[in-house]
Amino acid sequence: MKKSANKQLLMNKTGDEIQVALVEEGRLVELIVERPESMRSIGDIYLGRVHKVIEGLKAAFVDIGQKSDGFLHFSDVGTTSEDYRALIEDDDDDENGGSEENDTEAAAAPAVGAPAPEANAKSPVRSPGKRISGSPEEKAEKRQSYTQMIAGKLKPNDSILVQVIKEPISSKGSRLTSDITIAGRFMVLLPFGGGQVAVSRRVVSRKERARLKKLVRSMLPEGFGAIIRTVAEDQEESLLKQDLEKLLAKWKTIEEQLQDAAPPQLIFKEDTIISSVLRDSLTSDVTEIVANSPVIYKETLNYIQWAAPEMVKNVSHYQGKLPLFEGYGIAKDVESIFSRKVWLKSGGYIIIEHTEAMVVIDVNSGRYAAKREQEENSLKTNLEAAREVVRQLRLRDIGGIIVVDFIDMLDSKNAKKVYDAMKTELRNDRAKSNILPMSDFGIMQITRERIRPSLMQRMGDQCPACGGTGVVQARHTTINQIERWLRKFALRNPMQFKQLDLYVSPTVAEPLQNTEMNTELKWFLQHLLFVKLKQDESLRSDDFRFYNRRSNKDITAEYVDI
Repeated sequence: MKKSANKQLLMNKTGDEIQVALVEEGRLVELIVERPESMRSIGDIYLGRVHKVIEGLKAAFVDIGQKSDGFLHFSDVGTTSEDYRALIEDDDDDENGGSEENDTEAAAAPAVGAPAPEANAKSPVRSPGKRISGSPEEKAEKRQSYTQMIAGKLKPNDSILVQVIKEPISSKGSRLTSDITIAGRFMVLLPFGGGQVAVSRRVVSRKERARLKKLVRSMLPEGFGAIIRTVAEDQEESLLKQDLEKLLAKWKTIEEQLQDAAPPQLIFKEDTIISSVLRDSLTSDVTEIVANSPVIYKETLNYIQWAAPEMVKNVSHYQGKLPLFEGYGIAKDVESIFSRKVWLKSGGYIIIEHTEAMVVIDVNSGRYAAKREQEENSLKTNLEAAREVVRQLRLRDIGGIIVVDFIDMLDSKNAKKVYDAMKTELRNDRAKSNILPMSDFGIMQITRERIRPSLMQRMGDQCPACGGTGVVQARHTTINQIERWLRKFALRNPMQFKQLDLYVSPTVAEPLQNTEMNTELKWFLQHLLFVKLKQDESLRSDDFRFYNRRSNKDITAEYVDI
C-alpha cells in the first residue's frame, strides 16, 4: 500500500480493545490503547472526600473511589497555578498568549460548600492575573501564609470537586487539581475563570488574537473563562459558539449531578477515546482517517461533519482483507514496543532500559562503525538515533527522566548538531519536555511530561519470574536467605520445638530435596525446628514463605534478614 508523507489516523477495534494510531510518513509515531479494565481517566471530574492533609508535603490525599487516594497539591487548590497566572498576567497585551491546548491549568474550583476566597491586598489568595509581589523574603512569607491558609481550609472528610490531571502510575494515586477545565475542539472552558481569556501562543497574528479574544469574551457567561486553542485560528463565529454551547451544556450537567452527589463519586467522564483523539489530533495535515469498525466510523464521521466538514472526504471505513494495521504496514511497529533493541537504518541500534527512577537509552553504532571515519560515523549514527529516540518516546508514551548515552564525539560542534536535532524532533511531540545539552561524557538528559503509565506498562504484564528486572536471583542465594531466617527465628525462640511450613518455588525446592542429608532433618538438628518443605508454583525463585503450622499465620516478615 502506498504510504503518504502526511499524517494518518488509524482506528482499530479488536474485541473490547480500541487502538488509535497516528502515522507520519508511513511510520507509527503514537499509539493510544484503551481497554475496559484500563479506561483513560485524564479530565474526569470527581466529587472527592479529603482523607488527610499533610502540611509538610503541601498536599492533601483525596478519596475519589479509586484503589489509591488521589494527590492534591496545595498549588492546585483555591487559586490558579503559577504557570497559568504568568500566562494570563498581561492578558490584554496580545504579545502574551495563552496555554497550549491540552493544559489543564485553569482558574480554581473552591471546595464544595465553601465560599470562594476573596482576593485583596492583604490576602495571599490571588485571583487570576495577580501575582505575588515584593522582595524574595516577602514572597516566601506570603507563600508560607498561603500554604497555611490552604492547610486550614482543607479538613479531613471535607467534600471537594477535583479533576484528574495525571493517571495512577504504579502504586501512586491520580494527581488531582481543583482548577476545573472542560476541553472542547476550539477552546477550553474555565468554569471558575473569572472572565479571563487566553489564546494559544501558536496563534501568532496580533489581529487574529485580538479577534478571538473579543469574540469569545462576548460569548462567555459572567464568571467563566476560556483558553482559545490553536485550531480556533480563522474559524467562523458560529463554530466557536457551537463549541462553547456544548461545553456550557456539559458544565450544567456537572452542576446538576452535584446536587445529589455523595463523595466519592464520579461526576463527569471525559469524551470517548475516539472523540478525544479527534479533538486533540485533528489538524489540516491529517490526510486520511480510517476506522475498521462501523460504530467508530459513524462516530468519527459525525464529529468531522461538525468540527471540520471540509475533511469529511478523508474519512473512510476500512474493509480490506488484511487487518487494518497490517494493511497500512505498521503492525511490526506495534510489536516493536516490547523490544529492548531498536535497529536504525544505518545498521546501528538503540537499547531502551526501564528502571524505577528513569529510562536509560544507549546508542550503538553496530555494523556501521567500520565504514567511515570515526567522527563522521558517530555523528551520522547519533543524528539518526536522536530522531528514533523521540519517535520511541512518543510511541511508547515514555515520561519522567530519560537519559540518552550517545556515541562519543570529539568535536563539540557535532554535539551541538545532535542537541539541535533532538530539540527539532521534540517540537512535534504534544507532551511537554525539557532537554539539556550533551555533556562531555556524551550524556543527554530529557524530562518528558508523564500523565499516564507508559504504553509498555499498560499493554504488558510484569514477568512473574524476574519481577521486571530481567535477572532471576540464583536459587542458592534464596537458600542462604532461608538459612539466615531460620537462625534468627531459632535465636528468638530457643528450645521451643516450633512447627513451621516453608513454601518455596519448585526451582528452589529441587536443590533442597536433592541433598545427601535430608534438609528437614538437618534443620531440626541445627535449630530444633520441625520444618515441612512445600512447593508453591506462584512464588518466584527469590521468594519464600514461612507459616506457623498451628495458627496457619504467615510469619515471614517478622524474621526477615535485613
